[in-house]
Amino acid sequence: LREGVGGASVTWRRTLARHDGRAFDKLASLYPTARLIAPSIHWSGGECPVDETGGTTSDPVAEPDTSKPALSVTRRNFLIGAGAGAAAAGVVLGGAVVANKAINPESATTTTTTTGGGAIPATMRRVALTIDNVKYDLVVDNRESLWETMNFQLGLSNSNLGCDRAQCGACAVLVDGKAVNGCTVLSARLGRGQKIATVAGLATGPGVAGLHPIQRAFWLDGGFQCGICTRGFIMSTVQLLGATPKPTTAEIAEGLAGNICRCGEYAKIFTAVNTAAAEMRGEKVTHLASPVVVGTAGVTETAPGAAGVSKEFQFATPMGTIEDYDPFEQALKKRDGILSVSGNERSVTIKWDPAKLDEAKVRAILVDLGHAAR
Repeated sequence: LREGVGGASVTWRRTLARHDGRAFDKLASLYPTARLIAPSIHWSGGECPVDETGGTTSDPVAEPDTSKPALSVTRRNFLIGAGAGAAAAGVVLGGAVVANKAINPESATTTTTTTGGGAIPATMRRVALTIDNVKYDLVVDNRESLWETMNFQLGLSNSNLGCDRAQCGACAVLVDGKAVNGCTVLSARLGRGQKIATVAGLATGPGVAGLHPIQRAFWLDGGFQCGICTRGFIMSTVQLLGATPKPTTAEIAEGLAGNICRCGEYAKIFTAVNTAAAEMRGEKVTHLASPVVVGTAGVTETAPGAAGVSKEFQFATPMGTIEDYDPFEQALKKRDGILSVSGNERSVTIKWDPAKLDEAKVRAILVDLGHAAR
């Protein structure tokens, strides 16, 4: 299919056993933009089997004019053109922008002037993103995902990237209370007052006691293994329990259907969701690996034999990849007084025995291992 813009011809090269109006109607149903952008239909083969309304005709029609340059539309140019075009125009206007740039390459490098910020390329946008109640004013590429903006521009490790194609849900965040995949939501489409919430904005204080009930349940009931999917599961659970305070097993399965755990910890994830739901309803709960017991008044008490101090540290210089983190964690766990360790290439959460260590000594250990904290 070769499409033209502004009344140019459309050529379909196809062998048809019968050339009649029904054939064109079938093709038009598959390519509905044909009737919108090209009123004339030319068939290679000598005769035009259909007119504009789909009826038959035997008038000979010449091949379309090939003196005009052929359109060369790449995926990159299409995305740029579609982003620069009006969203309401859909495929028709988006395609027109791309085709115009293909015919007139000199028009492809235009700029858009924004108030108070000077000129920026047409492929960029100024946006004001509100993430966890903090406003960020920045310039983003039209094709830049929310996850890319948070990770690369803002340095926020609030969301994990799993599949990068909206299949696993590991990067899920909330936009106005609804779980969306950060890897496919474009930052340029946000910034119009939407409230973006991530797992980093759920906690209300330090340590396990300060975690959101859903975070605490996933942590203490073992609703994770490698941790790649956990943040996405937590954010989807926030949406689920916000709408359904006492979900059934079927409702939990439906609410978390967009999230995948490759490690297979689904049984404990169901347990964590039910425990979190009970605590959020004001019930007393005891977690499977509980260093805390949550009472009916919402007061978190330290359970017997569970003394320890926990804190998250941000690395002053992030590691290169997640593979660099594992040897560091193993070395840290061998230090006297360290009770547990978890983290990634950007941060580490350490629980230590206050009888042996304090925060200053823990920071000194991090420096000794070559990864100082901020």
